[in-house]
Amino acid sequence: MLTGHDLLSIERALQLAIAPAFLLSGVFSLLTLLTARLNRLAEIRDEMERAGSAPPAQRRQIKRRARLIYNAIACAIVTAVLLCLLVIAGFLEPLAGVTAGLHVASLLVAAMLMLTASVTFFLCEVLVSRHGLRLYADD
Repeated sequence: MLTGHDLLSIERALQLAIAPAFLLSGVFSLLTLLTARLNRLAEIRDEMERAGSAPPAQRRQIKRRARLIYNAIACAIVTAVLLCLLVIAGFLEPLAGVTAGLHVASLLVAAMLMLTASVTFFLCEVLVSRHGLRLYADD
């Protein structure tokens, strides 16, 4: 039977799991955005192949943008894994009686670093895209 102390431990664990869960939903939204951009780049590449004569600079730019998006997706996936581990650690700490404070903090810091890397790669891709629009504005 659950005691009052057990219920308080479960309540605390649920409270600690809510923030990473909200972060996870944001990461999944970012992944949706990134995969949509990657799909659009694939469509552009296919159109260029059908046309037959795409300028080499444009092909290099598409490859560079795709590489940046792949890196952003990889970092976002690692972020999601770290956040899932954070939720697991947050539940194990009070329920199993394990002290994991430093581990939980480390997981959160690592997740935020990977999320920062993902958003930075996305920013770089946007800047490369913007440069490409300026480069081909006269066509």
